Amino acid sequence: MKKMLILFAAFTLTAGAAFAQTPAAKPAQGRAQRGQMANKTPEQRAEARAANLSKSLGLSAEQTEKVRQLNLAQAKEMDAVRAKNVENRQKAKAARDRHDAQLKSILTADQYAKYEQQRTERMANRKGGRMKARG
Repeated sequence: MKKMLILFAAFTLTAGAAFAQTPAAKPAQGRAQRGQMANKTPEQRAEARAANLSKSLGLSAEQTEKVRQLNLAQAKEMDAVRAKNVENRQKAKAARDRHDAQLKSILTADQYAKYEQQRTERMANRKGGRMKARG
């Protein structure tokens, strides 16, 4: 009888531990969809968004068309903003590169190496801070 009780207790403990394990993590649905949408034209994105809203909100044909036109205007506007951001990033990088070249001509080799090390540490701290904030 004792053996049966011990066996039952062991089974209960292991079964509880087995069910307590977390299931495999699913990929982030929103990010995956954004990645797929980025490859589409503004017209395709507008159509897909209008179709999703039409289905989820039960829109009429007239409402769906108005939403599609609104989404198309927004998609084109956002494409222009993204293009401008890429251009601005390139300009900022060129300015940083010019600054670094001028700074390198002012500093000694040891000073510039120390400056580079400090900059690398600052960037690592910034990235680490972002990751901690999200966690």
